Amino acid sequence: MSVAGYRITLAQGGRWLFLVALFLLPWQTRWIFGAEPVVGELSEFGVLSFFVVEVFIVLAFLFQSLRQKDYQYQHVTIWGWLFLLTVLATTLVASNRTLAIMQWMHVCVAYLLFLQLLERRIHPRTALTVFCLGLILPSLLGIYQAVAGASPASTLLGLSAHDALVPGTSVIETFSYRWLRAYGSFQHPNVFGGYLAVGLIACLILPRFVRRRRAGVVWGITAVLFLITLILTYSRSAWVALALSIFIAGWIVFTHHRAALRRLVPLGLILLIAGFFTATLFINPLATRFDPTARLETKSIEERLDGFETWKGVMYDHGWRSWIGGVGVGNYVMAQADTYPDRDIYAYQPVHNVYLLLLGEIGVIGLILMVLWLGSIDRINYRALPRLYATGALAMGNTLLIIGFFDHYIWSLWPGLALLAFVMGMTLRLSGDD
Repeated sequence: MSVAGYRITLAQGGRWLFLVALFLLPWQTRWIFGAEPVVGELSEFGVLSFFVVEVFIVLAFLFQSLRQKDYQYQHVTIWGWLFLLTVLATTLVASNRTLAIMQWMHVCVAYLLFLQLLERRIHPRTALTVFCLGLILPSLLGIYQAVAGASPASTLLGLSAHDALVPGTSVIETFSYRWLRAYGSFQHPNVFGGYLAVGLIACLILPRFVRRRRAGVVWGITAVLFLITLILTYSRSAWVALALSIFIAGWIVFTHHRAALRRLVPLGLILLIAGFFTATLFINPLATRFDPTARLETKSIEERLDGFETWKGVMYDHGWRSWIGGVGVGNYVMAQADTYPDRDIYAYQPVHNVYLLLLGEIGVIGLILMVLWLGSIDRINYRALPRLYATGALAMGNTLLIIGFFDHYIWSLWPGLALLAFVMGMTLRLSGDD
Protein backbone atom coordinates (compact mmCIF):
# COMPACT_ATOMS: atom_id res chain seq x y z
CA MET A 1 0.00 0.00 0.00
CA SER A 2 1.27 3.47 -0.86
CA VAL A 3 1.84 6.27 1.63
CA ALA A 4 -1.29 7.99 0.34
CA GLY A 5 -3.23 4.76 0.88
CA TYR A 6 -2.01 4.51 4.49
CA ARG A 7 -3.05 8.11 5.10
CA ILE A 8 -6.54 7.49 3.73
CA THR A 9 -6.86 4.31 5.82
CA LEU A 10 -5.75 6.10 8.99
CA ALA A 11 -8.08 9.01 8.23
CA GLN A 12 -11.00 6.60 7.84
CA GLY A 13 -9.95 4.91 11.07
CA GLY A 14 -9.93 8.33 12.71
CA ARG A 15 -13.53 8.87 11.63
CA TRP A 16 -14.60 5.59 13.20
CA LEU A 17 -12.58 6.36 16.32
CA PHE A 18 -14.37 9.68 16.60
CA LEU A 19 -17.77 7.94 16.38
CA VAL A 20 -16.63 5.56 19.13
CA ALA A 21 -15.71 8.61 21.22
CA LEU A 22 -19.21 10.07 20.70
CA PHE A 23 -20.74 6.77 21.79
CA LEU A 24 -18.56 6.69 24.92
CA LEU A 25 -19.10 10.33 25.95
CA PRO A 26 -21.33 9.36 28.89
CA TRP A 27 -18.68 7.08 30.42
CA GLN A 28 -16.24 8.68 32.84
CA THR A 29 -13.34 6.23 32.80
CA ARG A 30 -10.18 8.24 33.47
CA TRP A 31 -6.58 8.08 34.56
CA ILE A 32 -6.10 10.04 37.79
CA PHE A 33 -2.43 10.92 38.14
CA GLY A 34 -2.49 13.52 40.89
CA ALA A 35 -4.44 16.03 42.89
CA GLU A 36 -4.09 19.59 44.10
CA PRO A 37 -5.46 19.75 47.67
CA VAL A 38 -8.02 22.39 48.61
CA VAL A 39 -7.28 23.65 52.16
CA GLY A 40 -5.26 20.48 52.66
CA GLU A 41 -8.01 18.06 51.59
CA LEU A 42 -8.97 16.27 48.40
CA SER A 43 -11.70 17.71 46.19
CA GLU A 44 -13.18 16.73 42.83
CA PHE A 45 -12.19 20.17 41.58
CA GLY A 46 -8.56 19.56 42.45
CA VAL A 47 -8.20 16.17 40.72
CA LEU A 48 -5.70 15.91 37.86
CA SER A 49 -6.88 13.39 35.29
CA PHE A 50 -7.36 12.49 31.64
CA PHE A 51 -10.55 10.82 30.47
CA VAL A 52 -10.24 7.86 28.08
CA VAL A 53 -12.72 9.45 25.69
CA GLU A 54 -10.47 12.53 25.51
CA VAL A 55 -7.64 10.34 24.25
CA PHE A 56 -9.93 8.94 21.54
CA ILE A 57 -10.95 12.44 20.47
CA VAL A 58 -7.35 13.64 20.18
CA LEU A 59 -6.25 10.52 18.28
CA ALA A 60 -9.22 10.78 15.93
CA PHE A 61 -8.34 14.41 15.23
CA LEU A 62 -4.69 13.54 14.52
CA PHE A 63 -5.58 10.62 12.25
CA GLN A 64 -8.06 12.68 10.28
CA SER A 65 -5.42 15.40 9.92
CA LEU A 66 -3.56 13.04 7.55
CA ARG A 67 -6.25 13.81 5.00
CA GLN A 68 -7.27 17.29 3.99
CA LYS A 69 -10.12 18.38 6.22
CA ASP A 70 -13.33 19.67 4.78
CA TYR A 71 -14.45 21.95 7.57
CA GLN A 72 -17.29 24.41 7.28
CA TYR A 73 -17.84 27.74 8.98
CA GLN A 74 -14.27 29.05 9.03
CA HIS A 75 -15.25 32.34 10.70
CA VAL A 76 -16.80 30.43 13.61
CA THR A 77 -13.64 28.40 14.14
CA ILE A 78 -11.52 31.58 14.14
CA TRP A 79 -13.56 33.00 17.03
CA GLY A 80 -13.14 29.66 18.77
CA TRP A 81 -9.35 29.70 18.46
CA LEU A 82 -9.23 33.28 19.74
CA PHE A 83 -11.28 32.22 22.73
CA LEU A 84 -8.90 29.33 23.45
CA LEU A 85 -5.92 31.69 23.35
CA THR A 86 -7.68 34.04 25.77
CA VAL A 87 -8.37 31.16 28.17
CA LEU A 88 -4.72 30.12 27.90
CA ALA A 89 -3.67 33.65 28.88
CA THR A 90 -5.64 33.32 32.15
CA THR A 91 -3.31 30.51 33.25
CA LEU A 92 -0.66 33.21 33.77
CA VAL A 93 -2.70 34.86 36.54
CA ALA A 94 -3.89 31.61 38.16
CA SER A 95 -2.68 30.91 41.70
CA ASN A 96 -2.50 27.20 40.83
CA ARG A 97 -1.13 26.92 37.30
CA THR A 98 -1.21 23.13 37.30
CA LEU A 99 -5.00 23.13 37.68
CA ALA A 100 -5.29 25.98 35.18
CA ILE A 101 -3.30 24.16 32.50
CA MET A 102 -5.23 20.93 33.07
CA GLN A 103 -8.58 22.68 32.72
CA TRP A 104 -7.36 24.51 29.62
CA MET A 105 -6.40 21.15 28.10
CA HIS A 106 -9.92 19.82 28.77
CA VAL A 107 -11.33 22.91 27.02
CA CYS A 108 -8.99 22.29 24.06
CA VAL A 109 -10.10 18.66 23.69
CA ALA A 110 -13.74 19.77 23.80
CA TYR A 111 -12.93 22.22 21.00
CA LEU A 112 -11.37 19.39 18.95
CA LEU A 113 -14.65 17.51 19.44
CA PHE A 114 -16.50 20.56 18.14
CA LEU A 115 -14.20 20.86 15.11
CA GLN A 116 -14.65 17.23 14.12
CA LEU A 117 -18.42 17.62 14.19
CA LEU A 118 -17.99 20.28 11.49
CA GLU A 119 -16.30 17.80 9.16
CA ARG A 120 -18.57 17.31 6.15
CA ARG A 121 -17.83 13.59 6.19
CA ILE A 122 -19.52 13.33 9.61
CA HIS A 123 -23.23 13.50 8.81
CA PRO A 124 -25.36 15.12 11.55
CA ARG A 125 -27.74 12.15 11.42
CA THR A 126 -24.84 9.83 12.22
CA ALA A 127 -23.57 12.01 15.07
CA LEU A 128 -27.02 12.31 16.65
CA THR A 129 -27.66 8.57 16.28
CA VAL A 130 -24.38 7.57 17.93
CA PHE A 131 -24.89 10.11 20.73
CA CYS A 132 -28.36 8.74 21.52
CA LEU A 133 -27.25 5.11 21.30
CA GLY A 134 -24.48 5.90 23.78
CA LEU A 135 -27.06 7.12 26.31
CA ILE A 136 -29.22 3.97 26.28
CA LEU A 137 -27.11 1.85 28.65
CA PRO A 138 -26.54 4.74 31.12
CA SER A 139 -30.32 5.33 31.07
CA LEU A 140 -31.03 1.70 31.97
CA LEU A 141 -28.38 1.94 34.68
CA GLY A 142 -29.99 5.14 35.97
CA ILE A 143 -33.42 3.50 36.27
CA TYR A 144 -31.85 0.61 38.17
CA GLN A 145 -30.10 3.04 40.52
CA ALA A 146 -33.29 4.95 41.28
CA VAL A 147 -35.31 1.77 41.92
CA ALA A 148 -32.65 -0.19 43.83
CA GLY A 149 -31.37 2.77 45.84
CA ALA A 150 -27.77 1.72 45.25
CA SER A 151 -25.22 1.18 42.50
CA PRO A 152 -21.87 -0.66 42.45
CA ALA A 153 -18.51 0.84 41.56
CA SER A 154 -16.48 -0.06 38.48
CA THR A 155 -12.99 1.25 37.80
CA LEU A 156 -13.12 0.00 34.22
CA LEU A 157 -16.37 1.87 33.48
CA GLY A 158 -15.51 4.90 35.59
CA LEU A 159 -18.44 4.32 37.97
CA SER A 160 -18.45 5.35 41.63
CA ALA A 161 -20.45 3.41 44.20
CA HIS A 162 -23.70 5.07 45.27
CA ASP A 163 -25.92 4.20 48.22
CA ALA A 164 -28.94 6.21 49.28
CA LEU A 165 -28.09 5.55 52.94
CA VAL A 166 -24.59 7.00 52.71
CA PRO A 167 -24.25 10.72 53.57
CA GLY A 168 -23.02 12.88 50.69
CA THR A 169 -24.95 10.93 48.04
CA SER A 170 -27.48 12.88 45.98
CA VAL A 171 -30.86 11.77 47.27
CA ILE A 172 -34.43 12.96 47.75
CA GLU A 173 -35.38 12.64 51.39
CA THR A 174 -39.05 12.03 52.18
CA PHE A 175 -40.60 11.47 55.60
CA SER A 176 -39.72 7.78 55.71
CA TYR A 177 -37.29 7.07 52.84
CA ARG A 178 -34.18 8.27 51.04
CA TRP A 179 -34.56 8.02 47.25
CA LEU A 180 -31.37 7.75 45.24
CA ARG A 181 -31.27 10.14 42.28
CA ALA A 182 -30.27 8.51 38.97
CA TYR A 183 -26.57 9.11 38.33
CA GLY A 184 -26.26 6.89 35.27
CA SER A 185 -22.56 6.86 34.39
CA PHE A 186 -21.94 10.47 35.47
CA GLN A 187 -20.48 12.23 38.50
CA HIS A 188 -23.78 13.88 39.38
CA PRO A 189 -27.47 13.47 38.46
CA ASN A 190 -27.66 17.05 37.16
CA VAL A 191 -25.01 16.28 34.53
CA PHE A 192 -26.93 13.15 33.56
CA GLY A 193 -30.10 15.23 33.31
CA GLY A 194 -28.45 17.65 30.88
CA TYR A 195 -27.37 14.81 28.60
CA LEU A 196 -30.81 13.21 28.70
CA ALA A 197 -32.54 16.48 27.86
CA VAL A 198 -30.33 16.94 24.80
CA GLY A 199 -30.73 13.27 23.89
CA LEU A 200 -34.52 13.48 24.08
CA ILE A 201 -34.57 16.45 21.70
CA ALA A 202 -32.23 14.52 19.37
CA CYS A 203 -34.74 11.64 19.37
CA LEU A 204 -37.41 14.06 18.17
CA ILE A 205 -35.14 15.26 15.35
CA LEU A 206 -33.86 11.91 14.09
CA PRO A 207 -37.12 10.55 12.54
CA ARG A 208 -37.02 13.52 10.14
CA PHE A 209 -33.82 12.09 8.62
CA VAL A 210 -35.20 8.58 8.17
CA ARG A 211 -38.84 8.49 7.07
CA ARG A 212 -39.32 4.74 7.60
CA ARG A 213 -42.01 3.94 10.17
CA ARG A 214 -39.81 1.42 11.97
CA ALA A 215 -37.11 4.02 12.59
CA GLY A 216 -39.70 6.41 14.02
CA VAL A 217 -40.87 3.70 16.44
CA VAL A 218 -37.31 3.00 17.58
CA TRP A 219 -36.57 6.63 18.30
CA GLY A 220 -39.95 7.02 19.97
CA ILE A 221 -39.15 4.18 22.37
CA THR A 222 -35.72 5.69 23.01
CA ALA A 223 -37.32 9.08 23.75
CA VAL A 224 -39.64 7.44 26.29
CA LEU A 225 -36.65 5.76 27.96
CA PHE A 226 -34.80 9.08 28.17
CA LEU A 227 -37.86 10.86 29.58
CA ILE A 228 -38.41 8.26 32.31
CA THR A 229 -34.75 8.41 33.29
CA LEU A 230 -34.73 12.21 33.19
CA ILE A 231 -37.58 12.25 35.69
CA LEU A 232 -35.60 9.92 37.97
CA THR A 233 -32.56 12.20 37.96
CA TYR A 234 -34.76 14.70 39.83
CA SER A 235 -32.77 17.42 38.06
CA ARG A 236 -34.92 20.54 38.22
CA SER A 237 -32.54 22.49 36.00
CA ALA A 238 -32.83 19.87 33.23
CA TRP A 239 -36.61 19.68 33.63
CA VAL A 240 -37.06 23.43 33.35
CA ALA A 241 -34.59 23.72 30.46
CA LEU A 242 -36.24 20.92 28.46
CA ALA A 243 -39.77 22.22 29.07
CA LEU A 244 -38.96 25.79 28.03
CA SER A 245 -36.88 24.70 25.04
CA ILE A 246 -39.59 22.40 23.70
CA PHE A 247 -42.22 25.09 24.27
CA ILE A 248 -40.23 27.63 22.22
CA ALA A 249 -39.45 25.12 19.45
CA GLY A 250 -43.04 23.86 19.54
CA TRP A 251 -44.37 27.35 18.99
CA ILE A 252 -42.14 27.77 15.92
CA VAL A 253 -43.25 24.40 14.54
CA PHE A 254 -46.91 25.23 15.28
CA THR A 255 -46.56 28.54 13.45
CA HIS A 256 -44.68 27.33 10.36
CA HIS A 257 -44.93 23.52 10.12
CA ARG A 258 -48.44 22.35 10.96
CA ALA A 259 -48.05 19.11 8.98
CA ALA A 260 -44.85 18.16 10.85
CA LEU A 261 -46.52 19.01 14.15
CA ARG A 262 -49.38 16.62 13.40
CA ARG A 263 -46.85 13.83 12.86
CA LEU A 264 -45.30 14.61 16.26
CA VAL A 265 -48.61 14.54 18.14
CA PRO A 266 -48.73 10.73 18.64
CA LEU A 267 -45.21 10.67 20.06
CA GLY A 268 -46.00 13.68 22.22
CA LEU A 269 -49.04 11.91 23.68
CA ILE A 270 -46.98 8.77 24.36
CA LEU A 271 -44.35 10.86 26.14
CA LEU A 272 -47.03 12.57 28.24
CA ILE A 273 -48.53 9.21 29.24
CA ALA A 274 -45.12 7.74 30.09
CA GLY A 275 -44.21 10.85 32.09
CA PHE A 276 -47.56 10.75 33.93
CA PHE A 277 -47.19 7.10 34.98
CA THR A 278 -43.58 7.60 36.05
CA ALA A 279 -44.55 10.66 38.09
CA THR A 280 -47.40 8.68 39.67
CA LEU A 281 -45.08 5.85 40.70
CA PHE A 282 -42.56 8.28 42.21
CA ILE A 283 -44.98 10.93 43.43
CA ASN A 284 -43.50 11.19 46.94
CA PRO A 285 -39.91 12.11 45.96
CA LEU A 286 -41.19 14.31 43.11
CA ALA A 287 -43.48 16.23 45.47
CA THR A 288 -40.62 16.63 47.92
CA ARG A 289 -38.40 17.99 45.17
CA PHE A 290 -40.81 20.91 44.83
CA ASP A 291 -41.23 21.40 48.58
CA PRO A 292 -38.92 24.23 49.71
CA THR A 293 -39.58 23.38 53.37
CA ALA A 294 -38.12 19.84 53.09
CA ARG A 295 -34.79 19.54 54.90
CA LEU A 296 -32.53 18.69 51.96
CA GLU A 297 -34.35 21.04 49.59
CA THR A 298 -33.97 23.90 52.08
CA LYS A 299 -30.29 23.04 52.43
CA SER A 300 -29.86 22.97 48.65
CA ILE A 301 -31.47 26.39 48.22
CA GLU A 302 -29.38 27.87 51.04
CA GLU A 303 -26.16 26.48 49.57
CA ARG A 304 -26.94 27.95 46.15
CA LEU A 305 -27.76 31.36 47.61
CA ASP A 306 -24.61 31.23 49.70
CA GLY A 307 -22.70 30.37 46.53
CA PHE A 308 -23.74 33.68 44.96
CA GLU A 309 -22.66 35.62 48.06
CA THR A 310 -19.37 33.71 48.09
CA TRP A 311 -18.81 34.57 44.41
CA LYS A 312 -19.17 38.27 45.19
CA GLY A 313 -16.72 37.92 48.06
CA VAL A 314 -14.16 36.13 45.88
CA MET A 315 -14.40 38.72 43.11
CA TYR A 316 -14.07 41.74 45.40
CA ASP A 317 -11.31 40.09 47.43
CA HIS A 318 -9.18 39.58 44.29
CA GLY A 319 -9.59 43.16 43.10
CA TRP A 320 -10.33 44.79 39.75
CA ARG A 321 -7.96 42.50 37.83
CA SER A 322 -10.20 39.51 38.56
CA TRP A 323 -13.06 41.30 36.80
CA ILE A 324 -10.95 41.91 33.69
CA GLY A 325 -8.90 38.72 33.41
CA GLY A 326 -10.44 36.40 36.00
CA VAL A 327 -8.72 34.36 38.71
CA GLY A 328 -7.57 31.80 36.15
CA VAL A 329 -9.30 28.97 34.35
CA GLY A 330 -10.02 26.06 36.72
CA ASN A 331 -9.03 28.17 39.72
CA TYR A 332 -12.31 29.47 41.11
CA VAL A 333 -12.42 26.88 43.90
CA MET A 334 -8.81 27.70 44.85
CA ALA A 335 -9.65 31.42 44.89
CA GLN A 336 -12.67 30.61 47.03
CA ALA A 337 -10.47 28.73 49.50
CA ASP A 338 -8.07 31.71 49.66
CA THR A 339 -10.93 34.08 50.49
CA TYR A 340 -12.74 31.73 52.90
CA PRO A 341 -10.06 29.41 54.35
CA ASP A 342 -12.04 28.09 57.34
CA ARG A 343 -14.90 26.27 55.62
CA ASP A 344 -15.56 22.54 55.35
CA ILE A 345 -14.21 20.91 52.20
CA TYR A 346 -17.68 20.20 50.74
CA ALA A 347 -18.43 23.96 50.79
CA TYR A 348 -15.72 24.66 48.21
CA GLN A 349 -17.42 24.30 44.85
CA PRO A 350 -18.12 26.50 41.83
CA VAL A 351 -21.01 28.94 41.90
CA HIS A 352 -24.14 27.34 40.44
CA ASN A 353 -24.30 29.68 37.46
CA VAL A 354 -22.02 29.04 34.52
CA TYR A 355 -22.02 32.68 33.42
CA LEU A 356 -20.85 33.96 36.81
CA LEU A 357 -18.29 31.14 36.92
CA LEU A 358 -16.95 32.12 33.50
CA LEU A 359 -16.71 35.76 34.58
CA GLY A 360 -14.89 34.69 37.72
CA GLU A 361 -12.36 32.42 36.00
CA ILE A 362 -11.66 34.12 32.65
CA GLY A 363 -12.93 37.66 33.31
CA VAL A 364 -14.80 40.09 31.10
CA ILE A 365 -12.36 39.68 28.20
CA GLY A 366 -12.73 35.90 28.08
CA LEU A 367 -16.49 36.09 28.51
CA ILE A 368 -16.79 38.54 25.61
CA LEU A 369 -14.75 36.22 23.36
CA MET A 370 -16.96 33.30 24.29
CA VAL A 371 -20.09 35.34 23.58
CA LEU A 372 -18.67 36.26 20.18
CA TRP A 373 -17.97 32.59 19.42
CA LEU A 374 -21.44 31.50 20.53
CA GLY A 375 -22.97 34.50 18.76
CA SER A 376 -21.35 33.53 15.46
CA ILE A 377 -23.05 30.13 15.82
CA ASP A 378 -26.41 31.53 16.87
CA ARG A 379 -26.42 33.97 13.95
CA ILE A 380 -26.24 31.05 11.53
CA ASN A 381 -28.95 29.20 13.43
CA TYR A 382 -31.32 32.17 13.50
CA ARG A 383 -30.75 32.78 9.81
CA ALA A 384 -31.83 29.20 9.11
CA LEU A 385 -35.03 29.43 11.18
CA PRO A 386 -37.84 28.39 10.93
CA ARG A 387 -36.55 25.31 9.10
CA LEU A 388 -37.28 22.15 11.09
CA TYR A 389 -33.69 21.01 11.65
CA ALA A 390 -32.66 24.53 12.67
CA THR A 391 -35.59 24.61 15.11
CA GLY A 392 -34.36 21.36 16.64
CA ALA A 393 -30.88 22.85 16.93
CA LEU A 394 -32.36 25.91 18.62
CA ALA A 395 -34.08 23.64 21.16
CA MET A 396 -30.81 21.89 22.03
CA GLY A 397 -28.94 25.19 22.32
CA ASN A 398 -31.65 26.74 24.50
CA THR A 399 -31.50 23.72 26.79
CA LEU A 400 -27.86 24.40 27.64
CA LEU A 401 -28.45 28.16 27.78
CA ILE A 402 -31.13 27.70 30.45
CA ILE A 403 -29.22 25.04 32.40
CA GLY A 404 -26.33 27.51 32.59
CA PHE A 405 -28.39 29.74 34.91
CA PHE A 406 -28.74 26.94 37.48
CA ASP A 407 -25.59 24.78 37.19
CA HIS A 408 -21.85 25.06 36.64
CA TYR A 409 -20.92 21.71 35.11
CA ILE A 410 -21.07 22.98 31.52
CA TRP A 411 -17.75 24.71 32.24
CA SER A 412 -16.33 23.11 35.39
CA LEU A 413 -16.46 19.40 34.42
CA TRP A 414 -15.26 17.52 31.34
CA PRO A 415 -18.66 15.93 30.50
CA GLY A 416 -20.20 19.41 30.57
CA LEU A 417 -17.57 20.79 28.19
CA ALA A 418 -18.11 17.81 25.89
CA LEU A 419 -21.88 18.37 25.92
CA LEU A 420 -21.39 22.05 25.08
CA ALA A 421 -19.10 21.15 22.17
CA PHE A 422 -21.55 18.54 20.88
CA VAL A 423 -24.57 20.86 21.03
CA MET A 424 -22.73 23.75 19.37
CA GLY A 425 -21.42 21.49 16.62
CA MET A 426 -24.88 20.06 16.00
CA THR A 427 -26.39 23.56 16.02
CA LEU A 428 -24.20 24.49 13.06
CA ARG A 429 -24.70 21.25 11.17
CA LEU A 430 -28.47 21.13 11.65
CA SER A 431 -28.77 24.76 10.62
CA GLY A 432 -27.20 23.61 7.36
CA ASP A 433 -25.92 26.99 6.24
CA ASP A 434 -23.53 25.65 3.62
